[in-house]
Amino acid sequence: MRSYEYDQQFRDRATRTRAWGLALLGVAAVLWIWAAKELLIPHRPDLTEVVTLLGASVPVAVAGVGIFAVGTVSHRMSAHAHGLRELDKLARIQES
Repeated sequence: MRSYEYDQQFRDRATRTRAWGLALLGVAAVLWIWAAKELLIPHRPDLTEVVTLLGASVPVAVAGVGIFAVGTVSHRMSAHAHGLRELDKLARIQES
């Protein structure tokens, strides 16, 4: 497999990883909105449900942030490595 093809596959995986992170953050946001709705609706709120929703949202949000960060860093590292390869090519051409 050529370097360019591998790099493209690496970036595609990084993009998918970022998408999974965003999806998990979306799930956490839904849980936060649900908890806020339970607190703000004019009936007697069930605090155990609110605490459960917020407690469930924390690990989902942490996982989402972590996965999104891994995908973003992977994508940036790939772009940086590509830029370095291009600079090396230019340097070799100028040396010739």
